[in-house]
Amino acid sequence: MKFGLIGYPLTHSFSQEYFFHKFQALGLEGFSYDNFPLVDIEEVFPLLQKDFFGFNVTIPYKEKIFNYLNDIDPEAKTIGAVNTIVNTGNHSWKGFNTDASGFRESLLDWLDSNSIPERALVLGTGGASKAVIYVLNQLNIEVSVVSRGFNGKFTYAELNRQIITDHQLIINTTPVGMFPHIDQLPEIPYAAITPDHWLFDVIYNPGNTLFLTRGEQAGARIKNGLEMLRLQADHAWAIWKLYGKF
Repeated sequence: MKFGLIGYPLTHSFSQEYFFHKFQALGLEGFSYDNFPLVDIEEVFPLLQKDFFGFNVTIPYKEKIFNYLNDIDPEAKTIGAVNTIVNTGNHSWKGFNTDASGFRESLLDWLDSNSIPERALVLGTGGASKAVIYVLNQLNIEVSVVSRGFNGKFTYAELNRQIITDHQLIINTTPVGMFPHIDQLPEIPYAAITPDHWLFDVIYNPGNTLFLTRGEQAGARIKNGLEMLRLQADHAWAIWKLYGKF
């Protein structure tokens, strides 16, 4: 069984290592997982014609992969992003979103169930953002999206102390601060962060981005995306097992 990861770049990703160890732990011989850094999404088409059984999809192709799929799971269609695809036979591919379930479990495991924040700022508008917003809406947490352009409620330039104060949960879904660009961070007013804030970064490499470090210095509770990665990978594996019957 052949699996892989599609995205660009992939120097930050732990997925290949994760599945290598999973295959070893399960005693699965002949199972492989490789990285495919595609400069352009069109490069995915030849891969889908080969004898691969499943792929994970990461930035920047969680939305662009839609055009190469034969079927899309209803939840993934609602979210508007796909991060897991499976070969359902004769090179027919179906897309799923396991980011949402991974984020939901990781978030709820971290938050105080007796005091879940009422409002959240979501930094970014990409595929990861869509899954995060979907989950927050399910949890009845009011969402305000921050973007560099005009497709969010706020631009970064509009953020001020009052907006930060009003949103106790802040989630970075952008790649800003991801390895190897570990000296970068989203441009928000960190001076307004307090111990009442929760900062979640979907990035897991490095373990503590500057975004999280600045939050921790202000006394906020912080969490990175490593647990989310593991959970979404396990959900992807469950989908592949279901369709592969192995």
